[in-house]
Amino acid sequence: MKYVPLGDSGIVVSQLCFGSLTVGPLQANLPVEEGAEVISYAFSRGINFIDTAQYYENYRYIKLTDDIIISSKTYAYNRAQAIDAVEEARRELNRDSKRDYVDIFMLHEQESIHTLRGHMEALEYLFEAKEKGIIRAVGVSMHHVAAVEGVCELKKRGYPINCIHPIYNMLGIGIADGTVSEMVCAMTKAKDLGIGIFSMKPLAGGHLYNRAAEAFDFVLACNAIASVAVGMQSIAEVDANINYFESLEKMAFDNLNKVKRRLFIENYCSGCGNCVKRCGQRALRIKDSQAQVDIDRCVLCGYCAKVCELFAIKVL
Repeated sequence: MKYVPLGDSGIVVSQLCFGSLTVGPLQANLPVEEGAEVISYAFSRGINFIDTAQYYENYRYIKLTDDIIISSKTYAYNRAQAIDAVEEARRELNRDSKRDYVDIFMLHEQESIHTLRGHMEALEYLFEAKEKGIIRAVGVSMHHVAAVEGVCELKKRGYPINCIHPIYNMLGIGIADGTVSEMVCAMTKAKDLGIGIFSMKPLAGGHLYNRAAEAFDFVLACNAIASVAVGMQSIAEVDANINYFESLEKMAFDNLNKVKRRLFIENYCSGCGNCVKRCGQRALRIKDSQAQVDIDRCVLCGYCAKVCELFAIKVL
C-alpha cells in the first residue's frame, strides 16, 4: 500500500481510504460485528485511513484504538453544535488516553464561500479544537466546485484549513455545479495552497462498477489527489480494491460479483417530499404522490433515507 502526506496537515495516509458509509444504517446496515470485521480486515491489509461522519451514525463500527487515521464530518453551523459533534466522536470512537483526539474533523457537504461563512462559528471552533490537540486537522467536504474555490479563498486569507474531501469521478456524476475539468482546476489550486485532498465517489455511486479499473485509473491520474475514499461492505470488495491499488492489477475485479446497488423506494411512500428537500443531487422528485429517483443523478449516498419518516427508502 502506498502512503502519502495529506497536504500540510502532517498526517500520512494510505492512498486507499475506507469509505465507511456503505457498512452502516444508511446503506448496507450490516450487523455491527460484521461491519467491524470488514473494517478491521481492511486495516490488517494496510489501509490506515477511514472516512466517516456524524450523520452516518456508524461510529460503533469503527471503535478502534489502533494507529488508524479517522476523518469525521459534521453539519454543525454554530459553536455548541460543533463542540457536541467533536465530543460525540471522541466518546463513541473510544479513543484511548494516548490518542484522545480525532485525526481530521470536517464541515460536511459545503456548497460555496457563502455556506462556509454561514458555518464560520463551527469552523472557528474546529480551529480552536486543533490548537487544543482535540483534533489534528480541519477540513471541508463538498459536492460543489464553488466550495473548493471557497476553501481556497479562506486559505489565502489565513484560515488554517488542512484538507478537503470533494466528489470526483470520470463521469462527473455528483458534481453539483460544474464539470470534471472545473473540479480538477479547483483541486489543483487547493493542492498548490498546501491543502490535502482525498476524493470520494470514484465509482460514481455504483454507476461505474462495470468499469472499475478504468474509473480508478482516471482518479489516480489526478496529481492533486492524495487518497481516494472507496465504499466497501465485504471482505471480497476490500481484497479487490486493495489488490488494485497495490498492484494496479487490471483483472482485480473480474472475480468479484459486483451487484450494482440502487435506491429503492417502497410503494407505501407517502410523497411527503422530505427526501426531495434533502437530496443535494436533485435526483428525487414527487410524482403521482410518490417519490421517484433519477438514477443518472443519484450517487447512492443514502442521506434521503435518514429523513424518511416511514423508512420507505433503502439502498439495496
